[in-house]
Amino acid sequence: MFFSLFAVAQNSGSLQGNIVNSLNDQLENIEIHMVESSAVALTNKKGAFIFQNLAPGSYNVYAVYDGFQFPVETVEVEAGEMQQVTLYIGTLNYTLEEVKLRTLSLSEKLKNSAIKADIIPVEANTRRANSVEDLVDKSPGVKIRNVGGLGSPSNIIVGGFSGNAVKFLYDDIPIDYLGSNYGLTKVPTNAISRVEVYKGVLPTKIGVDALGSAINIVPKTSKKTNGTVSYETGSYNTHIATANANIKLNKHLFFGVNSFYNYSKNNYKVDNLPYKNQNTGQVTYIRERLFHNKFNQHSLEFSVQARELSWAESIEFKVNSYGLKKDIQNDPFSRTRPFGEVYRKEHGDFIPSLKYKNHFLDNKLSLNQFLVYSQIDFEIFDKGKNVYYDWKGMAHTTNSGSEMGNLLLDNGYLQNNFQQFTSRTNLNYLINNYFQIENNTVFSHYNRKSNVGDLNDNGTIYDKLITNFALNAQFFNQKLETNTQFKYLLGNFAGQYNASDNPLEENIVDKEVRNTGLSFSQALKYNINEKSYVRISYENTFRLPEQQELFGDNNFIIANYELTPEESKNINLGYTFAATHFGFEINTYYRDTKNLIRLKDLNQYQATFLNLDNVKGFGVELQANYEPVEHLRLSGNLTWNDFRLQSSKDKSLNNQHFEDARIANMPFYYGNISASYNFMELLKLSTDLSFFWDYSYVHQYYLDYIEKQFEPDGFLGLFGTSKINTSRIIPNQHTHNIGFIYVRDFSKQSVAFSAELKNAFNEDIYNEFKMQSPGRHFRMKITYSF
Repeated sequence: MFFSLFAVAQNSGSLQGNIVNSLNDQLENIEIHMVESSAVALTNKKGAFIFQNLAPGSYNVYAVYDGFQFPVETVEVEAGEMQQVTLYIGTLNYTLEEVKLRTLSLSEKLKNSAIKADIIPVEANTRRANSVEDLVDKSPGVKIRNVGGLGSPSNIIVGGFSGNAVKFLYDDIPIDYLGSNYGLTKVPTNAISRVEVYKGVLPTKIGVDALGSAINIVPKTSKKTNGTVSYETGSYNTHIATANANIKLNKHLFFGVNSFYNYSKNNYKVDNLPYKNQNTGQVTYIRERLFHNKFNQHSLEFSVQARELSWAESIEFKVNSYGLKKDIQNDPFSRTRPFGEVYRKEHGDFIPSLKYKNHFLDNKLSLNQFLVYSQIDFEIFDKGKNVYYDWKGMAHTTNSGSEMGNLLLDNGYLQNNFQQFTSRTNLNYLINNYFQIENNTVFSHYNRKSNVGDLNDNGTIYDKLITNFALNAQFFNQKLETNTQFKYLLGNFAGQYNASDNPLEENIVDKEVRNTGLSFSQALKYNINEKSYVRISYENTFRLPEQQELFGDNNFIIANYELTPEESKNINLGYTFAATHFGFEINTYYRDTKNLIRLKDLNQYQATFLNLDNVKGFGVELQANYEPVEHLRLSGNLTWNDFRLQSSKDKSLNNQHFEDARIANMPFYYGNISASYNFMELLKLSTDLSFFWDYSYVHQYYLDYIEKQFEPDGFLGLFGTSKINTSRIIPNQHTHNIGFIYVRDFSKQSVAFSAELKNAFNEDIYNEFKMQSPGRHFRMKITYSF
């Protein structure tokens, strides 16, 4: 069949066209995109463009100008003939949100069309005084729990998966080469274009070993000179500044900078903090401000890019540099003990990367190659000697070698140096308009060295290879779209480690480990009509252990070379309807996951990662949007998960009482409602003025495993009260955020001012491990764009 297709493709045609620009007189260097081949042409001084050596068939082309995508034109190309087309650039009749969604769905092209993805248009919200975390947290099926305010660690739930089962990427590349610099709680909205949330089968270009969910952070790009500068301030002495620019030096050469700075004291008030009276010895529970919770961070990204060269569609050299410092206020899982001097640092001073893209074989074969080398230092400082702090910030003398009670650190200092090399190669070959093959290969080499207790002289080395092959196809006049993938995973490492679970003893083991997995996935999408479609997918997938799970942190987490890959069988089914003013979507999913890796306490000071749990369950996501009148937008979503423990190697759970218990410390029912209205036309304003309201609800859940018999009765377990009285219940939570955005345009420049009141009714909000989050607080932001 393939030989026949190649033979037919030799009789090619051409497509020639021109641009009509009714906005201004610019005709040159306007991008013309072809959906089927991913090829891009630039118009000449007269507005003309051409695509040559095209196989006979139907092609969709569209113009991109000033950051916007204009209507698509379909052209039939016949063998040996030159087809003509005219594309128009003019006033759009779409709202900004509709334009962004249309552009993103087209940019995914054929290879992603059968795969479920939620696209969060961050660039459309850069003027709001909110964070990327806030925007992602409103997405259906997603719940982010961060402890401690700006810059704090967070745990994300996506489609029933959490922790390391959810992978993060930066521009399609696994994000670990950037450390924690681009975490959702740290990166400002001005630094990125959009966030892609994948659930179930992942696109072939996403070369990660996720169990079924991935978050892809996509940076801003531009074909012209532009930029933004912003400053944001708010409660708890919070300051966020950004400066981003793209400078067009000439027709082919571009220079870019993407930078931001974060600072916050994060000194919000918290209830129920244990305080011991030094005179009476009595312990009472008080409300006090966090006093040692400061965070500051700087991040710089420089890039030089050449485009439309004879030997490359684009080639980009980029350098990232960042540093951060975070005070450690308390234990990671509770606020039983406050710390007053412990802190951590992280920095990557010079992280170079290279990206090359080009097309070959008459634009049928595309190559996308990415290379990066990074060296990152992680440091912990625990040098407080013979001192402990109370929750009023007062220091007291004690006979303790350090605040955290660590047994391993040399003079209270730990440094882990991570070196990483990653290569990602993406090959995409278009057989014809209906068949496409793709290969994506990611190889990563990790080397960790430490200043304490490293048994391997050359560092601890870990190699990971992930390669997947895919066939994308369309049938029945493009009504049915399919994606079939085979993915091979290999993790290889060797070295010595201490296999003892007693911190005072050593059991040195020399071990070589080779973990492998072969995954299969099938995704289908059937277009019922122009407004609705259904998706279904199946996959059996693996996740290799992460380097920290294997090697520990030379501090509280000890190494475990016995870890094996997690495995999950997933089924996803969804229906989508989208009309001009109304749309809704329902998605269901089933997960059967084995050998889940979980952190298990060994003693008062140490823990290790173990393959402990087998989990099974299903979930439902509902989302809808409605525009009842012009400029008024309403949207909302609900998520219900029912994931339960089937068995466990944890002795405290491996008994009949906890069979079918809900997963501990994981919300299972939550939702969001949002509303926004633009008063520009109503008040006859010459500027934009929008008000918005966001509401979030999280149903009560349990910090620990609770026997199923003690759960509330009622439909889906959502009504009634628990039959067990415990302080480990995390109560129902309601959060309201309100704010406004004012935008004033000055020709090609604009100034925007926004303000937002978060947790407006000062509700008690609890996140990871039932630790209290900030109460009512505000943010203000001013943005200048050119």
